Order: sequence, then structure tokens, then C-alpha cells
Amino acid sequence: MLTVLRDLNGLFITNPVNIRYLTGFVGAATEERESYLLITSHKAYLFTNGLYLEQAKNLELLNCYIVKLLKTKNPLEIVEISRENPISKELAELTKKLGIKKLGFESADLTVAECQKLKQTLKGVALIPTKNRIEKLRMIKREDEVDNIRQAAKVTDACFDFILPRLTPGVEEGEIAWEIETFLSRPGLDRVATAGHTVTMAFSPIVAFGKNTSQPHYLTRPGLKEDQGRALRLNDVVLLDFGARVNGYCADMTRAVFIGEPKQEWIRAYDTVMEAQKSAFEYLASCSRPGLGAQADRIAAYVLRKAGFTPYPHGLGHGIGLDVHENPRLNMKKNEQLLPGMVFSVEPGVYIPGNYGIRIEDLVLLKQSGIEILSKTTKKMIII
Repeated sequence: MLTVLRDLNGLFITNPVNIRYLTGFVGAATEERESYLLITSHKAYLFTNGLYLEQAKNLELLNCYIVKLLKTKNPLEIVEISRENPISKELAELTKKLGIKKLGFESADLTVAECQKLKQTLKGVALIPTKNRIEKLRMIKREDEVDNIRQAAKVTDACFDFILPRLTPGVEEGEIAWEIETFLSRPGLDRVATAGHTVTMAFSPIVAFGKNTSQPHYLTRPGLKEDQGRALRLNDVVLLDFGARVNGYCADMTRAVFIGEPKQEWIRAYDTVMEAQKSAFEYLASCSRPGLGAQADRIAAYVLRKAGFTPYPHGLGHGIGLDVHENPRLNMKKNEQLLPGMVFSVEPGVYIPGNYGIRIEDLVLLKQSGIEILSKTTKKMIII
């Protein structure tokens, strides 16, 4: 019995990121239902419409998890859906044909309306809510996944080098955010990553100047002027949080930069954040496997508290992959295990409301022994 099918005859996948992970299928708009996946003990069925039928039939499954999961070379059957033959009808016919009586669904993704529709259509089938069954598989990265994240981190490093000389007094937050977006979407970036990789932006960049840096997830509006973006001034703190996406896999990095001579309090905060991250790295590198994300969070928070700073109002880090924020969570409120093959951020910070904020974020690959820090941009204090 497959682990993802425990207590079930089938699992109905609607999360487009999970479908991509399992099959390699990528639609044009993840906010729309362009595909569905049914997993049984011996075969998987990918449902899609005529717009993507040819793409689905030409999927290269060699490196897709569905091959490993079902342990067969031909694990996937394509089923066409349409307005006349919607997913509810096709799924009803297939579950009846396969004798499925207990069908799991992704409770965090399927809407109430969709669930009610399935209950009306799937006669004699018990719909069982499930949570994180595929997400748990995604936590341990394959070698090709790690390579994509490593390449994304490399492009992110290059973007930081591109942005740094553009941080001059008078430039606005939105302009720098626009420059980041432009860099991460321009042709030729496959020369920064390995040739042939598809490079895009992982998420909307956070660019904050001055007192705006005290908001951990400050909303920057790329390209908009003074009504939405503060101009950079001498003696400002700058917070940059952005990442590239390579072949669907994300990077995420944060750096703080100082424009002009920083205040002594800022220097002390920066050094303390650095020490907090270093302490977390030391734990992650030396702890027995599995480690605990909660313990790494406690260690970093203790360093800040000992120095007189209020610890960050977020976890120490998060997993990363096809989504920017994945499991595991390095959070003292969540006792998640850290295992070799996981890739996650380590991002302690200090935020003084209405004054300033400093965060340093890097991506870490947890190995059988030790760690690899994937972000290579310097963490030495940068003063422009």
C-alpha cells in the first residue's frame, strides 16, 4: 500500500503545484483548474482539457515523482475533460470502474463548492479530507531539485550585484523593485544559471527604505512613484528580499544595506542578527539527524533576546522548492523534524516599529552531516 493512500482506495489531487511535482504538468494559470490528478495503487490519471491535451500526452516522466511512487515506467493515463464531460462526470465514471469506495481529497485546496459537487456526483464514494500527503513527499529534495534551487540562488546572487550600484539617494522603492523584476525576467539569464534553465521571478520583491524596513513583509509597488514608494535618503537602512525561480524552483534571500554611515544601534543590531544566524547554522551543522526546527528557532531567538532585542515575529525559516514557503517550518511552535535533503531558509531579524528593521536570510541544504549554504552573497556589512 502506498503511503499517500493509507486508509484510501484513491487520492484526488487538485493543488497545481502538487500535480506539477508528481507529473511535470504545468498549465498557464495556477489560479485556474487546468488539471486534476487521481492516484490509485497501480496507476495515476491526469485530467485536463483540450488546451493542454497535447502537452499532457508529451510529458517526460523520467524525473517525476509519480514514477518513483508507483514503481512503473508507464504510470500515467491522460483523461480529457470538457464542458460536456466535466471532471465530476469523468471522476464518477472512473471511480466506479476502479471500485474506489474511499477517495481522499486535499482539504486545504478543494473549495466547499467543489466538494459539494463531488459529493452529489460520486455516488457510493466516501470523500475523506487529507492534509499534506504530497507536501510531505516534497520536503525531501531529489538531486535535480536541489540543483534547480542552487541555480536559482546563483541568479539571485547575480541580481543583488546588479541592484547594489542602483541604490543611490533619490531612487524610490518601486523603482528598485521594478529593476529586480526586470532583471529576473530578461532574456539571457540562462547564462547566469546553467544553459537551458528557465528563469523567472519567484515572488514580488520586498524593497523597503528607512522606517519601512521595520515591516517584515513590507508591500512594495514596483514602478509606482512617491505616493506608493519612499525615496532613498542618506543615512537610511535598506531591506531587500527577493528571489529567482529556475525550472519552477525558488530561491529566497534577504540583505540589509546602509546608505551612509550607520548608527551604532544599527551596527549592533546587524552584528546580533549575524550572530543569531551563525548560532543556528552551528546547531544545524552539528546536530544529530533528525534535527529540530524548533530548536534552531529557539537558539537564534535566544541570541537576540540576550542582546536586548525583541526576537522576530515570525519563524526562523521555512522550506522552499516549487513554492516559496513550504514545509518544514523552523518555528518553536512547530516541532518539525529536519532531515537530510531538506532545503530551507534561515532568516533571523530585528524590527523596531516605526524606526528600522534588519533581516539576513540564506538558503540551507541539510546534508547527512553538515550543511551547505546555497546563498553566496556576502553578509559583511555593506555601507554605500
